Amino acid sequence: MRLASRFAFLKAWLGVGLGISIWTLPLWAIAVEFKPPKRGIPGRREGAGTRGPACVQSSPNLTALLPQTNLGLTTAEYPQFFWYVPKTRAKAVKFVLFKGDEQEPEQEVVYEKTLELSGKPGVVSFTLPKTAEVSPLAIGQDYYWTVTLLCNPTDPINNIYTSGWVQRIAVEPTLAKQLTRAKSSDRVKLLAENGIWFDTVSTLAQMRCTSPSDTTLASSWSELLKSVKLDKVAAQALDQPCEALKAKTTNNT
Repeated sequence: MRLASRFAFLKAWLGVGLGISIWTLPLWAIAVEFKPPKRGIPGRREGAGTRGPACVQSSPNLTALLPQTNLGLTTAEYPQFFWYVPKTRAKAVKFVLFKGDEQEPEQEVVYEKTLELSGKPGVVSFTLPKTAEVSPLAIGQDYYWTVTLLCNPTDPINNIYTSGWVQRIAVEPTLAKQLTRAKSSDRVKLLAENGIWFDTVSTLAQMRCTSPSDTTLASSWSELLKSVKLDKVAAQALDQPCEALKAKTTNNT
């Protein structure tokens, strides 16, 4: 009887353990930890203003989704930029992309656009438009980008801004083959492991948009942001229509 009882207990324990393993397997399968390149450039991931009444009404502040290095790599000619917008009295933000270098970030304006805000706090994005007026990013060139909360359009001193860098790189042939053959979740891992930030974020965001109720994707998103010390915005909503995310795929294929 004792042997039978022990067997029954062991069977029940194994059943529970296997159930837990199966339940948690998807989370392990798509765990994303970003490995940034060693190079860094001075920038400001979290928003800052100079003086005057702040228009931010909640925490965290305006934040660019970038690694701690302030530099994100991409393979896209027209990448997608992400940032977090807090609860604010501002009605719009201004996005500007410059061609420049560390000594003179704002050498040449490549593109600028004022974007209306939805009024809700959350992570939003903007894809550089693929038009005749906008040249594709040049491989190896540094580009400086800023996002400014237009707290008071008539008095810029009160505005809050964040900034960072993007550089387009050429993909090594071996990695290119792996990315072509990989399914979506494996593609995210490959991009993250090879330090290609913009492509990692946009690919995972598209997956979340396609399957908004998938909790494993939300967990992966949170893990990705936490891996680059963006814990404050890791759990914030992705406030972005699917159509805008799909535009990224269209622009870069």
